[in-house]
Amino acid sequence: MALPRIPEPDEEVLFVNTAAGREGPLTRRQLVEALASGATSDAGHLWMPGMDAWDPITDHREALAAGLGGDPSGSAGAEAAPVPVARTRPAATSVDPAALGDDELDAVFVGMVRDSWAWLAQQRFAGHIDEVFLGAIITSTLDTGYVLIDLTSDGSHHFLRFENLADKSRLLVRLTHLTPSLAVSKVLGQRASVVIGYGERVGNFTKIFSAIQAEMKSSFLREADPGTITVDGDMNTGYVYCNVDLYLDIDSYVASNYAIDYARLATHVAGVTHALRKYLRGRFQ
Repeated sequence: MALPRIPEPDEEVLFVNTAAGREGPLTRRQLVEALASGATSDAGHLWMPGMDAWDPITDHREALAAGLGGDPSGSAGAEAAPVPVARTRPAATSVDPAALGDDELDAVFVGMVRDSWAWLAQQRFAGHIDEVFLGAIITSTLDTGYVLIDLTSDGSHHFLRFENLADKSRLLVRLTHLTPSLAVSKVLGQRASVVIGYGERVGNFTKIFSAIQAEMKSSFLREADPGTITVDGDMNTGYVYCNVDLYLDIDSYVASNYAIDYARLATHVAGVTHALRKYLRGRFQ
């Protein structure tokens, strides 16, 4: 989509979201210079008041650079230096509010509304990303041949259970969003703790389950390290499960405009399933 309008060169209305995090508000001049020097990557998204969603920065490179001079393609000269774009606290002002005219006071109000919308967009994203990523996990797991047979949540942890109707194998997923706070997510990015378990029914379950219990008592883990595989059994169903603890970067699957990389997520789910299946069959079959 086109920009709602072309901002003035030094008007602070632009926000960007890249792999390095979110920046803004920025002026057109700051953003174009930062893109040209490489201080800000154009492999990200752009937003300004009046836009319904975040757009790829590359869609607006020429419009942003219009009237500023320089090369809108982003090729910087050898002497170009990175341009700092982080927002700093403005210097204290000695302006008397009573001396401001009608247009100046209107501009103050418009600026406050603009900043409020920018904050609200980020706040909404931080609040919705948990549900969005949960839906992405479900869709991507369905793409690997499983069906969802159970979904529960206690408000902090989401528990999913899938089954492959062809071979009756099962996948268990426990998803915990670790960075729901906007302040924390701006520093760390969006992160989730995920435990994935792969299970199959095995012969002589009682004997195997007794061995699992003995193993758990002798090597109790308070908190499994990422990649650690643990084994558990469900006496009610006769399934033995191999589980692995992982930490996922949600930002690598869900963009700031809520676009989801389903292929990447489905590939990762398939890779974990493959590894756990090999481990389980190597131990119990």
